[in-house]
Amino acid sequence: MPREVVVIIGSPHKGRTLEIVNKLEQSLKEIDNISFEYVFLRDVDLKQCRGCGVCLERGEEFCPLKDDRTDIFMKMMHADGVIFATPVYSLQVTALLKNLLDRLAYVFHRPCFFHKTFMPVVTQGVYGAEGVLKYLDEVAHFWGFKTCPGLGLTVAWDKPLPSEQQKNEREINEAARRFYNSLTNQADPVPSIKDVLIFRSVRAIHSLAAGLSRDHRYYKEQGWLEADYYYPTKLAWYKKIVGRWAEKQALKQALQTQKEKNLQLAGTKLS
Repeated sequence: MPREVVVIIGSPHKGRTLEIVNKLEQSLKEIDNISFEYVFLRDVDLKQCRGCGVCLERGEEFCPLKDDRTDIFMKMMHADGVIFATPVYSLQVTALLKNLLDRLAYVFHRPCFFHKTFMPVVTQGVYGAEGVLKYLDEVAHFWGFKTCPGLGLTVAWDKPLPSEQQKNEREINEAARRFYNSLTNQADPVPSIKDVLIFRSVRAIHSLAAGLSRDHRYYKEQGWLEADYYYPTKLAWYKKIVGRWAEKQALKQALQTQKEKNLQLAGTKLS
């Protein structure tokens, strides 16, 4: 079975960004048999996020907007690799792509894309690609992906010079090799100290059911309330120490917050 890659195209046009991704696809297929599926956000039914928080508090299945969001999410879940491709608009991703990220905000709370490879592809006219690449990499990391260093290219408005075209083609081929190596590497990333700090702090809150009930249930279902990390991994001794410290501090803060809320509630009842 060929490995499956889903490409989310955030551009409102089928232009230079798509052209770059097409060349990336061609380069990858020269390496191995890889299946590509494109999702053009301009062509799907994806309503504007209302910021109501229902997906966070009750669950994504209760989102009042009924459209193609779940279909896009499931395509990503079933893929081996995911690529987000966007031009730089006002130093950020396009509104189309940002809306998708907002509609999937619950994944920041309940990460689920472990063991899958992610790579961003960003095109710029002059400036901004580096910041957008960093942003998308961080989003994907929080969502659980294995993140692969992205591809950021400057694309000319008119026909590129031969030297510019050669440079871009070289970088596309290098990005294809990076993505393929990550796609075929079965090993999960070794969590950093920051990763361990975040996991153990959040886990502490959910162990007390002091956060959102939907998140607590998700962590319990995944077995994360007793785990050292999201997936089995060998943590260095100093990371374990830092993790225990972070969990202790988070528990202390959560208990204090609960105490203050209980006192406030008791005061409200007395009045």
